[in-house]
Amino acid sequence: MKIKQIDMKKFLGLVAGLLFTAFSYAQATVSFSDATTDYDKAATTSFNFIFSPIHTAEDIKSNAAYYESYFLVTVTPSGSVGNQVNIALVEDNEMARRVIMRLLVNLDIDAINVNGNEMERNDFMTTYIMTE
Repeated sequence: MKIKQIDMKKFLGLVAGLLFTAFSYAQATVSFSDATTDYDKAATTSFNFIFSPIHTAEDIKSNAAYYESYFLVTVTPSGSVGNQVNIALVEDNEMARRVIMRLLVNLDIDAINVNGNEMERNDFMTTYIMTE
């Protein structure tokens, strides 16, 4: 009986470790590269990001295709870093800016790295994208 309990504890520990490892590798890193001291979100209509290699160029483009009436997305491969992604608003309005959030949600991006600090997606949108 004791042998089964010990083996079960080892088994559950192994499963928990594997799940933790899988989830930590699955998280994608996205960095916002426009955040400088003179960044003005109200005057900006083109936003630049660096997506980790987890998101392929095809993945990004296919998700962005749904929102072409709001913004255009250009993806430039950046080697082992991933992809440089530019989101340019078709028309500068609040709806177009809000739809950027939809793209981030569709790509399972929960946080964005800004100058070495990770920000939750909603806080990022309020701070760097939304004007109202």
